Amino acid sequence: MLWGTRGAECAYPPVPPPPRMFLNELSPEQRRALHVLARQIIDADQRLALKEVERLDEIYQESGIGTETASAPNAAGDLNLLFPTSRERAVVVIELLLVAYSDGHLHPREESAIQRVAARLQMDQGLWTNVLDWARRHASLAAEAGAFGKTREATLDD
Repeated sequence: MLWGTRGAECAYPPVPPPPRMFLNELSPEQRRALHVLARQIIDADQRLALKEVERLDEIYQESGIGTETASAPNAAGDLNLLFPTSRERAVVVIELLLVAYSDGHLHPREESAIQRVAARLQMDQGLWTNVLDWARRHASLAAEAGAFGKTREATLDD
């Protein structure tokens, strides 16, 4: 049953979900660079996780840029020119962490690869620590929310 419909079907067309997190803060050129970096992060642990690929597909869809082919660029260019502000740099690193965490954990090779991107972006250690901590908390909360309704809670004895 849909909330507020009292059993009746909703006559309105479904509303598309809003863009996830922070992609709307990036320009199309920055989103393309994010695509390249995200593919590199997915490859970092040398295993292909379906959840990571699904998250990458979501990024393509949310970006409004079609999925890329094998001939797509494999280098993002000068990250400092592409992401000139501290906010844009934080956004790209957060998005990369969310891709890496989409399979439920951050592999040490993925973390190292993202940390190298953060270094290329000249992100200071304090911001890196804050962004990493936020991504960990987000991943934990997302996993917790994903489990809602999937497990049976013990019933109380009468």
